[in-house]
Amino acid sequence: MSDEPQEAAGFAGPSHGEFCWTEIASNDAAKCIEFYQNVFGWTFNVSQATDGFAYHEYSTGGGYPAGGLYQITPEMMPEGAPLPPPHFMTYVAVDSVDESAALAAELGGTVVKEPDNIPNTGRFAIIQDPTGAMFSLFTMDPTATGGSHG
Repeated sequence: MSDEPQEAAGFAGPSHGEFCWTEIASNDAAKCIEFYQNVFGWTFNVSQATDGFAYHEYSTGGGYPAGGLYQITPEMMPEGAPLPPPHFMTYVAVDSVDESAALAAELGGTVVKEPDNIPNTGRFAIIQDPTGAMFSLFTMDPTATGGSHG
C-alpha cells in the first residue's frame, strides 16, 4: 500500500491464487516493529494510503512492500466484542473477491468478513476454510492512487 511511484512502476500485480500480502496485527505495534527490524532486518514505513490509520508497511529486502503491521484497537471491533489475539493474516490474490468468497462458502468455507473495500487499495474478504484456518482474499484496485498491496 505504498505510494512510492518507483515501487509500483512496472508492477502488473499478483495473479489469481498467488500469495500477495501478509499483515501482522499486534497489540503493541512499536514493540513489534522493533522486534522484526532486529530479528530480520525488515524496514518499516508509515503508509500514506490509509488516511489517518497507523499502518506500517514493511519490506523484507525486495523491491516491493511484503506486508503491513498495525495495532489492534477496540474501534475495529463491534461494540463489546473482545479484541482478537495478535496474529498474521495472509492475503491471496483473486480475480474477484465477491465471486471467490461465494465459491469458498459453496465449498464449505465460512465468510468471516463479507467483501469490503480498502480505501486507496482494493477489495478484500476474510475466509475460514472448512478446517478453521483463516486467510484473506484480495483484488487490487487498478485505479487506486495510494496502494501497491501485493
